Amino acid sequence: MINKIFLVLTFFTYSFFGFWAMFSPESYTQAIELSINTNFGSSEVRSVLGGINVFIALFSLLTLFKSKYEKLFFQFFLFVLSGILLGRLVTLFVGEFTSAFILGVTLFELVYFIFLLTALKKMEKNLS
Repeated sequence: MINKIFLVLTFFTYSFFGFWAMFSPESYTQAIELSINTNFGSSEVRSVLGGINVFIALFSLLTLFKSKYEKLFFQFFLFVLSGILLGRLVTLFVGEFTSAFILGVTLFELVYFIFLLTALKKMEKNLS
């Protein structure tokens, strides 16, 4: 049941941020204190922040209805979050981890990361 709740929360969270970044990159970047100076920058926000978040949302929705994809989704999402958290770690080491916003986002990502690790370990145990 907790996995289903996780999938629903993931769908709504990542849909919101993904579609926001895709269709209003200027307001999205303003809200997260990022600036766009070129069309390429806008394209990157739409692609990387928007497209990947929407894909995560849609994959979580599919997984909600087709549980055979649950392990694959959790592995994929863990892979993506690992890359993001690696970037957060570098941000900390170079001294740019300076706002409450970054801390909040990082804590959110860490909670997801821990949940995914725990869920995948539980799935492995159930197979044994």
